[in-house]
Amino acid sequence: MILEVKEVHTFYGTSHILFGVSLSVDRGQIVCLLGRNGAGKTTTMRSIMGLTPAHSGTIQFKGEEMKGRPPHYIAQKGMGYVPDNRLIFPDLTVRQNLEIAIKVPKGYLGESWTVDRVYELFPLLKKLDKHLGGYLSGGEQQMLTVGRTLMGNPELILLDEPVEGLAPLVVRDLGEQILKLKKMGETILFSEQNIKFATTIAEKAYVIDKGKIRYEGSIEELKANDEVRKKYLMI
Repeated sequence: MILEVKEVHTFYGTSHILFGVSLSVDRGQIVCLLGRNGAGKTTTMRSIMGLTPAHSGTIQFKGEEMKGRPPHYIAQKGMGYVPDNRLIFPDLTVRQNLEIAIKVPKGYLGESWTVDRVYELFPLLKKLDKHLGGYLSGGEQQMLTVGRTLMGNPELILLDEPVEGLAPLVVRDLGEQILKLKKMGETILFSEQNIKFATTIAEKAYVIDKGKIRYEGSIEELKANDEVRKKYLMI
């Protein structure tokens, strides 16, 4: 197991947002955290990454406690985060956006990511090599954000709502690329409200509602559970 979150409670000021959230991810897995807008998905991801520090509970990454650690420490240990607002550098080219993120965590044993490897995964980015990030479409920016995160050679990738606001064709393409990452041995935890997308690429699901995990199981079990899907996931 690469990530184990237990009984995490998180606050924004005096507002209690997460109530005892627990989840786990094994190496090589694609796990999704499903829920409606405002259910607590982004707060969970930010708590794991240390961006919104958990008030209590434990967050074990590769057996080490990360609760209370700053985000840069967690990143150096091998966790990569793709935020829902992308945050690419608009005045840098696609290549510069990738090169600025080069990092090899201490003890990393896999094949290091390079610009060329990212371009193999996202051929469209290669065609946009010299284009400024600010002129890319939403889908292109999302590919660039994922590629930039890969350049840090993470052992675990956190994707926060990766297909929000993207066109159906872009959603399909991004799903195929995430599956390619799984075949390469990458480990991914992503949050999402697009049920169709999530059930196409994930193998394990958690459902969150009002800051609490309401369901845990395989994707196949979730597909067969009409009650959970209707109660917590239908818009």
